[in-house]
Amino acid sequence: MGVATTRVSTREAVLAAVRLFTDEGFDGTTMDGIAAATGVSRRSLFRRFGSKEDLLFAEHDELFETVVRYMEASPEAPTATVVTAARLVFQGYVRDPEITVPRYRLVRAHPRLRDREVAMTARYQAAFSRYLAQSAGDDRPSLEVEMVAAAVIAAHNHVLRGWLRAPGDAGVWDRFDEAMTRIADLAAPLIGGAGAERGGSSARAAGEGERVLVAVYPSGTDPSDLLRRVSEAVERDR
Repeated sequence: MGVATTRVSTREAVLAAVRLFTDEGFDGTTMDGIAAATGVSRRSLFRRFGSKEDLLFAEHDELFETVVRYMEASPEAPTATVVTAARLVFQGYVRDPEITVPRYRLVRAHPRLRDREVAMTARYQAAFSRYLAQSAGDDRPSLEVEMVAAAVIAAHNHVLRGWLRAPGDAGVWDRFDEAMTRIADLAAPLIGGAGAERGGSSARAAGEGERVLVAVYPSGTDPSDLLRRVSEAVERDR
């Protein structure tokens, strides 16, 4: 009999791989072994994910695309949008410790995986910088924009590292929100002033007849579901 062709979710594939990497070592695990654990063919696994490194970070490749689409559709002010985007990324880690905690340990133990994570972080920072620059009508990010994007990433990673060392910590979201509030305060005089970020949307609405959309969502909302809700709300408000 051939290997089952049932399609598994990205999470199922990543979880199976992380478990094998933990039990057998990253170098000792083969794509054949992961294919057997997930019930799909080796060929299908390679076609879908490419390599062990690609598979290990596959969920975050999908999350990155979700975050970019969210920023493109967001009705919030620029800094608030980037902060919410960072929250989506953070949620992607915190909601699934069964994957993220052992992956963190694997990354610390393997330099090439650390390089991949560094590249992923740089990709988020570049996306945040690009969004902030475009929101300001600039072709290229200014020094101030680069500083704000880097600060958002630094604050995110600072809180995340603490959680990864103690994933049972119930106060992680309070610390995350506090860190992002501090970043928003620091960003205000750098890219438009406090009025542009905190009261600018309301001021423009009053002065130009525009409408303000406020989005409230539970902390456990799936990123793709959040993007769908915001997109639908924006379309209804047009």
